[in-house]
Amino acid sequence: MRLIDFNRSTIDLHPALEVFWEHDHVTTPIVDILPATAKQIVLVSGAGHALTLDQLRTRCQQMAPHANLFIAADTPIRLYGYRLVPHQILLG
Repeated sequence: MRLIDFNRSTIDLHPALEVFWEHDHVTTPIVDILPATAKQIVLVSGAGHALTLDQLRTRCQQMAPHANLFIAADTPIRLYGYRLVPHQILLG
């Protein structure tokens, strides 16, 4: 999923929604973003308080809109979409 696609599809969502990563039916909060390259933005999940949609947008504001979103891992895991649950955005 590209940053521009994520931003466009979430434009009407409440900015206080918290962002999580869902993998194997386990949800982990997105807590940070690694320095981006022109082609990828790597989100960090782990213990801590989840970023809100507004915080995520703010932190990605200066990043390349066509960069793809990934989750930090030994080999970064590409994100392909998200789903909404009450008060949360679950990336997957």
